[in-house]
Amino acid sequence: MIGVSVQGVNKRFGGIQVLKDVSFTANEGEFVTIVGPSGCGKTTLLRIIDGLEKADSGDVRIDGRPVSGPARECAFVFQADSLMPWRTVWDNCKLGLELRNIDVKANRGRIQELLNLVGLRGFEKHYPRQLSGGMRQRVNLARALVVDPDVLLMDEPFAALDAQTREIMQKELLRIWADQRKTVVFITHQLDEAVYLADQVLVMGRKPGVIADEITVPFERPRELSIKRTEEFGKLVERIWGTIEGVIRETGGI
Repeated sequence: MIGVSVQGVNKRFGGIQVLKDVSFTANEGEFVTIVGPSGCGKTTLLRIIDGLEKADSGDVRIDGRPVSGPARECAFVFQADSLMPWRTVWDNCKLGLELRNIDVKANRGRIQELLNLVGLRGFEKHYPRQLSGGMRQRVNLARALVVDPDVLLMDEPFAALDAQTREIMQKELLRIWADQRKTVVFITHQLDEAVYLADQVLVMGRKPGVIADEITVPFERPRELSIKRTEEFGKLVERIWGTIEGVIRETGGI
């Protein structure tokens, strides 16, 4: 079953065409990453999938149903963790349930299960200021998963983390994804991150944003971080970089 279907999407802001005839599918339970130069429309595309922006033309469907407004089937994980500083880890995690008018008491077990899953058992009463950047993003992820979305949309969620923490979070995300098997569409500027996480990598061009390349990642799961040091992995990263470099040259630099 197709989790996300994007067909012929076009989007303009004023006189500038941001997206042109963008089409791709993410099957149910598939992990898709999107890379491309700054300004190619990656975040706009994610917002259209979530129903936060309206496409000028084209068709977007979640589990076969057309998206015509904010999609309850999706949960969005932003680059900034956006935790409420006056709320504890537990209270931040339950926020999604409150916003959707879902009974929090009936879901206490699920909240605890997810905090355990993301490695935050024992931190339920801590406040964001008491957590590291990686731990705050774990709360962010648990908060998104607690509403049990069909699709998880992630916009550079690890961009603010240091290199070591980022790699740890990549591995942790795959562990959590393997447990939950959500359909994931994940934006990143890190090419090795894109290949390591994905079943499918979409490379976007810009001015306007198009799908310039679509790569199926052949590596079996589960994946260890050591796979990044293999020749096959390096060749995929080089292919993606070659496409992006070509796009940058064609569109007049960064």
